Amino acid sequence: MPKARVALGFVHCTDCSEVETYGCVDIVYHKTGNTVQVMSKQQAAAVNKHARKRFGTVLKGGSKSTTYNPKGIKKGCSTSFVGSKGCYDEVGEMMMNLLDAKGFDTASIYVDKQVQSFTISGSQAFKLKQLLKTITHYDNHLSY
Repeated sequence: MPKARVALGFVHCTDCSEVETYGCVDIVYHKTGNTVQVMSKQQAAAVNKHARKRFGTVLKGGSKSTTYNPKGIKKGCSTSFVGSKGCYDEVGEMMMNLLDAKGFDTASIYVDKQVQSFTISGSQAFKLKQLLKTITHYDNHLSY
């Protein structure tokens, strides 16, 4: 058994444990602000099964195609940490450093890549780019 598990007070390894593992269900409020609901593995499996069935028939005019992916969404990635305040602050700080060192284009490309890698959300990228444009515009006015 791993020493870290013993240090946390556990007396069984994960293979011998009789505690049921947890499951989760994605809760989608709208385009942003999504979360997950943690629940028993059995309940989560039932809810997710019905959700896949329902949404699978809605996509592509009633087809149950599992290959239809209209936005090129990567499957299997966790979105629970996308757009956290910590990630947003780190990307913003790096963006400002790149703006100072390499200019507007490099900083803007960096923000785009962070959205593509699911580090920040699209709305956070929009805010950062607005800040970038405002600072660049302000700096250009000062140099005249």
